[in-house]
Amino acid sequence: MRSSELTDAPIRVELLGDAWVLARLNGVISVFVDKCPHRNARLSDGCIVRDQLQCPYHGWEFDSAGTCTHIPALGEGATVPPTSRLQPSAHVQEKYDLIWIAPENPVCDILDIPEWSDPTLSAVWMPSIDIKATAGQFIDNFLDFGHFPFVHTGTFGAGEDENISPYEVQPAMNGWGFTVDYHHFINNHEDPLVATGKNPLLQPRVMKYSFGAPFICCLRLELPLANQINAIAIFLQPLDAHSTRLYCAMLRNDFTDQASRDAAVAYELAVLAEDIGILEHLWDNEIPLEVGQAHTRADRNTVEFRRIMSRLLA
Repeated sequence: MRSSELTDAPIRVELLGDAWVLARLNGVISVFVDKCPHRNARLSDGCIVRDQLQCPYHGWEFDSAGTCTHIPALGEGATVPPTSRLQPSAHVQEKYDLIWIAPENPVCDILDIPEWSDPTLSAVWMPSIDIKATAGQFIDNFLDFGHFPFVHTGTFGAGEDENISPYEVQPAMNGWGFTVDYHHFINNHEDPLVATGKNPLLQPRVMKYSFGAPFICCLRLELPLANQINAIAIFLQPLDAHSTRLYCAMLRNDFTDQASRDAAVAYELAVLAEDIGILEHLWDNEIPLEVGQAHTRADRNTVEFRRIMSRLLA
């Protein structure tokens, strides 16, 4: 979830079909299974009292470590039962203006996105969106650039070359990600100098994909002739086995005012709608990791994505 969404009240979030409660206690983000050990009430329906998470049912209070510090029915100073402790908490981290939780010990770090700290780029968040597709399916779609001329005919894909030239996949040093650099030409309708005749419509573009397990991607689009940089950072929250919450931030060097920001968001939402129109109607919600799908040389990056996910699951 966005860091700004967690204020002075507990919030319930869903991840992989499980419910968690997040709260800022003593200035620290604490995460627990969203269930009071007393009578299974949702702690996220409670409140924060004296930097303690208070259950809405019987007022039990818990500190940032999950220890029960007060049971009103027993009076002040009473000994609380050992079973009153909250279920084990998740690992939590704040990065990229987001709150991340890992229910078990993290296997790998969060993907490094250098553009996030680039002072020449400005970040604009799109509204979070829930889609009826799995996180793996969205990553598979985001990494794939062979679908551009067919799925995105209403936005940027019209007239794009259908042929995918050979490209290399560079594994990350930690083994849990990769990058792809792809050079090609596109019709750059966003370049204002095209209308003046100073720049041609057909321009070179460099696409750099970065993937980090399990569900983080960044696509850097650079148009050197127009001096345009647009990095699209994608973060996915698998809600359950059938749905995903999508967080997307754009990091660009061509925002001039709020109108340009609003126009960029509207355009990316239109692109996203084209992808969702395909993803929400696929045959099933699975990404086969060994057999079950045909692949070509144009699918090298999505095949590598499957290899990494297979190792992660193992």
